[in-house]
Amino acid sequence: MHSKLGTALSSLAWLTLAALVTGCAGPPIPAPIEGEPVCPDIEIGAAHAKMIGGLTYPVRLRILEGKNVMMKMILSGKRTPGDASSHTLLPDDNAEYVLEWAQCTNERAPRHAAANPKSRGAGKDTTAFDCGDAAVYKTDKLVTKKHDAASHAFTFPAPPKAGCWAGEAPPATPPAPPASAPPPAPADTAIPAASASASAALVPSAAPPAAAPSASAAAPSTSAAAAKK
Repeated sequence: MHSKLGTALSSLAWLTLAALVTGCAGPPIPAPIEGEPVCPDIEIGAAHAKMIGGLTYPVRLRILEGKNVMMKMILSGKRTPGDASSHTLLPDDNAEYVLEWAQCTNERAPRHAAANPKSRGAGKDTTAFDCGDAAVYKTDKLVTKKHDAASHAFTFPAPPKAGCWAGEAPPATPPAPPASAPPPAPADTAIPAASASASAALVPSAAPPAAAPSASAAAPSTSAAAAKK
């Protein structure tokens, strides 16, 4: 009888151990949230201060297992399409969750871009922010499977107010056109003094005027007149 009892206890211990081993959840698996909206940075004011944009009314996501809140995060959208998506961290296990999507009733003001990293990143948009009385607009069921990371992924459903912040900076003043070069000076048609003197040296001088005939040459002599007679 003692041997039968020992065998039964041993079998029960093995079954309990096997149940514990098979039922033990693995480490959390990071899973991206697909389809997040893209809200680019904006500029505000005359100084064109660069600010982080985002959804005017962010979305609060709660992941529930029964009544237990497994995760809670605020989603404001990605700054650029190339940014990494926000992600969840749920245990690697066979489980069933409820995704509760609610839109905040309070606006989230833009923040200075210089004080924040380029990408919001997963879980980094959970800084102090009063979401207000968030209104649930959608609930989804999420069924995860152990050792299946793809079963942890899901898609962001668009909220009722899906608008992003828009810039309020005045248009930038266009740069002044470059100063045009002054027009070239008109060509000087006057002959320089040196050239004028050289030209004058090459022109032949006019012949001196012929001397007027003398009175004796103009009147024939008396002897010559007498000879002719």
